[in-house]
Amino acid sequence: MFFQKTEKLKSPELMTGSKRKLLIKNDNFAVREAYKTLRTNVRFCLQGDSCKRICITSAMSGEGKSITFLNLAISIAEAGQKVLLIDADLRRPALARLTGKMAIPGLSNVLAGLVRPEEAIRREVYPNLDIIFSGDIPPNPSELLGTDTFRGLIEELSGQYEYILIDAPPVNVVSDACIIANCVDGVLVLVRQGRSRKDYVKQAVNNLQLTGAKVLGFVLNGVELETGTKYGYYN
Repeated sequence: MFFQKTEKLKSPELMTGSKRKLLIKNDNFAVREAYKTLRTNVRFCLQGDSCKRICITSAMSGEGKSITFLNLAISIAEAGQKVLLIDADLRRPALARLTGKMAIPGLSNVLAGLVRPEEAIRREVYPNLDIIFSGDIPPNPSELLGTDTFRGLIEELSGQYEYILIDAPPVNVVSDACIIANCVDGVLVLVRQGRSRKDYVKQAVNNLQLTGAKVLGFVLNGVELETGTKYGYYN
């Protein structure tokens, strides 16, 4: 298990429609190194040649989960791995908004049998990075995610990608993240500096462990870089 910090991004926007900052090539050194370190930690936690399937969640909403996960996906794709990012937050999806894309058709439409998986995959949203957006907001997200159809979809797509990253809802708010955790190899828990409460984070980890989920580690988001102690490019 690891603990990784990611600093606040202060770079131009990557894609039209994004109100938050996404990882791009001219980000400052510390920001890009933070995501490279996170990428390396994930790689060492899940060794082997098979597809690495990971979901990310947080204790509560508003902690920067989706933007951090999208940046991690971009970082992995930049290293040459083929990545699929799935927005499985079927209640308050964020990836379509962050990338300026349409969310429909998406995951909910596939699980409801309305479209085939290949119709929902957006190819090369970023080099080496495909995305399945959330789709229409369904009345029964937990039931859709708990079906054999969802598990079968992940198994099918695992043969096409080196990484499958699934954006899950906050674990203390709804049960969806615990359902998704049983379909992946490990879970990342995002914690935001100055916002996440220790007791909420402990409750989130307990909820995941009760379902048998493997918690890979924690990502501390929104860290303010300290000034005055620099050595070359290193803070």
